[in-house]
Amino acid sequence: MVRGLSPLFVLSLGFSVFAAMPSAHAADPLDDVFARIDAAARTFKGMTADISNTAYTAVVDNKDVTTGTMKLLLAKDGTHMLVDFKGGMVISLDPHMGRDYNPKTKIVDEKDLTREQDLVNQYLLLGFGATSAALKNTYNVTWVGTEQVGGQQTSHIALIPKAADIRKNMKQADLWIGDKGLVVQQKRLQPSGDYQLVTYSNMVLVALPEKDLELKLPKDAIIQKH
Repeated sequence: MVRGLSPLFVLSLGFSVFAAMPSAHAADPLDDVFARIDAAARTFKGMTADISNTAYTAVVDNKDVTTGTMKLLLAKDGTHMLVDFKGGMVISLDPHMGRDYNPKTKIVDEKDLTREQDLVNQYLLLGFGATSAALKNTYNVTWVGTEQVGGQQTSHIALIPKAADIRKNMKQADLWIGDKGLVVQQKRLQPSGDYQLVTYSNMVLVALPEKDLELKLPKDAIIQKH
């Protein structure tokens, strides 16, 4: 498998005759983030986007950057995803199977995900369509701050997995949520210090037909099951 794939909070201070009076309670920026995430989740069905994927390897201090396109659909049976990296790997994911296809070698690495749905769903929560309740149930969420990503203001939040089996592979996840409650950028940090950073651009919200997310393979493709 290729390795790895935030809402806007702005507090405006108005000057009035009460400006000098202390505030009883400071608004929690996470409340605004969660509200935007939930609003987006209520209507999200699918999307297409351009992506930039940065895979960092700590031991050699190396960054490998690849670009491509992504299609995602929330179907009745679960999440379907197709990622096509320019001149490189094509990745497909559905509720039952994960596939990595290398067009140069025509080799397909195929993994049955039927028995790993809980683990897969933990990672899919970091994408699109998840509610704040689902995130909070799976991760300890903290507010980091507001940051510019791709020319837009985002809310940066950090998530620490609650489950020990998830922490074996992912120490922390970071999400940058845009003003529409959708993920603009996400990062997965491994215990080794390696990380994967994915940035989304030119996003279009659309419920594509499932056939548009199917991995098209040549007749001579070599299937390797794992």
